[in-house]
Parts: sequence; C-alpha cells; structure tokens
Amino acid sequence: MRSLRNRLSLAMALVLLGAGALLVFALQAFPRQLVEDYVASRLQHDADLLYVRVLDAADPEAALQASAGTVYQLPLSGHYFLVRLGDGHALRSRSLWDAELTVAAPGARGETLTRQPGPAGQQLLVFAKRFPAAEGGIVIHVAEDISTLEAAIAGFRQRMLIGLGLALALLLVLQRRLLLHGLAPLDAAVAACRNIERGEPAALDAPAPSEVQPMLDALNRLARHHAQRLGRVRHAAGNLSHALKTPLAVLQHHADELGERGEPARAAAISSQLDLMRGTIERELRRARLAGGGPAAEGFDARIQLGALADALQRLHQGRGVRLELELPERRFALDREDMLELFGNLLDNACKWARTRVRLRIADADEAPDALACVIDDDGPGVPPELLEQLGTAGLRGDEQRPGHGLGLAIVGDIVTQYGGRIGYAPSPTLGGLRVELNLPL
Repeated sequence: MRSLRNRLSLAMALVLLGAGALLVFALQAFPRQLVEDYVASRLQHDADLLYVRVLDAADPEAALQASAGTVYQLPLSGHYFLVRLGDGHALRSRSLWDAELTVAAPGARGETLTRQPGPAGQQLLVFAKRFPAAEGGIVIHVAEDISTLEAAIAGFRQRMLIGLGLALALLLVLQRRLLLHGLAPLDAAVAACRNIERGEPAALDAPAPSEVQPMLDALNRLARHHAQRLGRVRHAAGNLSHALKTPLAVLQHHADELGERGEPARAAAISSQLDLMRGTIERELRRARLAGGGPAAEGFDARIQLGALADALQRLHQGRGVRLELELPERRFALDREDMLELFGNLLDNACKWARTRVRLRIADADEAPDALACVIDDDGPGVPPELLEQLGTAGLRGDEQRPGHGLGLAIVGDIVTQYGGRIGYAPSPTLGGLRVELNLPL
C-alpha cells in the first residue's frame, strides 16, 4: 500500500476498531457483574436477617415464616430461602411451594454465590452462608430469580452494540473526510506540478495546514523561479539569433562575391555551410520557444483550430488538387495552442507536399484516448523507402532534394513531441498507400 491517505485511513480505522473491541469486551462483563453485586448484597442482608430470627428461637420455623417478607410467601415468586439447622432439619420458604431447591453447601470460606436453574424455568442467583450456632451451626441459602435482569442486560447490551457500531461507522467516515480535507493541498500541489510541466499557471493560493503550507510556499517559489529562468533562456536565445544574423549576412555576401569572381565551387561550399548554420539557429530557436513559451491556459481546440489550418493548407496546395479529410472530435486539449499548430502544420504540410490527391487526419475521441492526444495522418503519396523510415525527423534529412525546404519540418515535430514526452512513429499507410504518421501526446 503506497498511498499515504490509505495508510493513514487504515491505521486510524484499526485504532477505532481496537477501541470498539475493548468497549465490547467491557460491555460483556461489566453490566452482569454490577447486577450480581447488587443482588448479592441484598441476599446477604436477607440471610443475616433470617439468621437473627432463627437463632435461639423456640420455634425456628414459625419465627422464619413470621419474619419473612411477602415475596417469600407467594408461590414461585422468585425469592426463596432454605435454612439447614445443625441437627439436619431443613426449613423452606413457602414460595418454593412443592418445588425442591437443590443447593450445595458453602465452601471453606463460609459463604458462596452461585447461579443455578430454579423452579418454573427461573434462573436463580443463590447466596449460601454458614453461621455459627450450637449443634453444628446454621446454613442459610437465599435465592432470587434474575431472569428479568438477564433479559434487561441482554437488551441493553444489544442496543449498546448497535449504537457502538453506528458510532464507529460515523467516526470512520468522519476521519476519512477529515483526512481527505487535510491532504487536499497535496493534491493541489500535484496538480500544480503537472501545470508547470505543461507550461500552465501554477499558483497555490488556497490555505493549507501549517505542516503543509511551507511545502506549498516552496512550490510557489519554484514555479516563479522556473518561469523566470525559462524567460531568460528564451530571451538569451533570441539575442543570440539577432547577434548572428549580421555575421551570417556578411559571410553570405562574401560567398556571393566569390561566385561572381569565378569561384562557384567555393561559393557553393560556403553557402551550404551557411544554410546549415541558419537551419541550426532556427531549430534551436524553436527549442527555446518550446521551453520558454507562455502559459497554455487557452488550450487547443482540435476541431476549430485544425479546421482553420486545413483550409489554409488546401489553399496553399490547391494547384495540385490535394484534398484534406479531417475526422476531429469536439474536444479541448490542455496543450499549448501554438505548439500544436506548429506540430500539425509541419506534419500536414509535409503530407500535402508528397500526396497525390488525399491526406487524411483522424484524432481519437475521449473514449478511445482519455489521457492523450492520439492521431493518425495518412497520405496517398509514394511513401518512404524502408531504409529511411527510422531516420525521419533527423535534422537536415530530406527525402527528395527537388522538393522545397531544408528538412527541418519533421525535426521540429520531433522536438515538440520530445518536449511533451510523447511518441511519434512513421510507417507505410495501410489505407492510402503512402506514409502513415502515428502520434501520441500524453495530457
């Protein structure tokens, strides 16, 4: 279990369940013990009273019956006594009626408290005590029916267990909600990091617990520092580009002069190197723009923005009769609009240059690719030789020197895909017969 939220929830749940188990264990013994102590004290009081009445009485049985309360007179009332005199004579309460009360003699300590079945299915608590007297002493047994008390205890225990279960469930839900609320700033921090990764705003202004707030403050400072640093990188790259433009123009002028003086070979060699330098500068400026671009809060609306791009490309290639077929979902992607237009502009322009009549673009909808921008571009051109497929996207590589361009379009596409941590692949098109481009950019 790697989730801190789940680990804390489990630990707190185990603590609550442990406390609940201890409370349940206490409820099993405490009420019964409380009732037994109360009833036993009353039985002991009755036994002492009976002993006083029977001791030195001329007629022990008459003295007992006269001194016993009404509960010991009513048949099967649940209150009984049995007095054994030293000469073996036994005296019983009238409440026993015709029932026999079988009891054990008290132990070595002189008194015992036991549970045993009684008449009419009653559950008796029996107190027995040996009192000193002539002719072997007097043993008195006093019993009381505790069936009603046992039923009350069982009902109380059941209600308490139900209440305890509901309370534990409520506490578990409450501690889970409190835990989710307490750790919510961490989720906000994760979202902010993802925003920084995509170039979106990443401010964390929501209040957080004191233990988490320092981390959020540090993340805010990191986001500001990251934006400032990328801005400096972009600015420095732009300055370098402008600084190199004049020397390159001077060198190009000298190369042109060499050509005019009758040294075309040297002029062509210098011009070739200058073209390579310009391409490299353009490519590195593209990298700087990707790294230091502004926030992508606007997002990329595939249907609207690619529709406009397709119209522009069809006008550009209308002389060749190339038709662009688009299958686009109504979906907004959390990606930089300018980057996506640059990426699809290069891919579709390259397809239109090579296609005979058709270029097809399909972007998967949210059901097919919920966490990515996934698309396929097919054309019906001549395709690419197998030995060049793996090299597509390499700066300066051109499949046909007669076609316009410097071979930087697919290299720029590769830079954008790498910047977003995506994948791009080139293969023969199984539907149109030309080249297929498969693109996947994670969101």
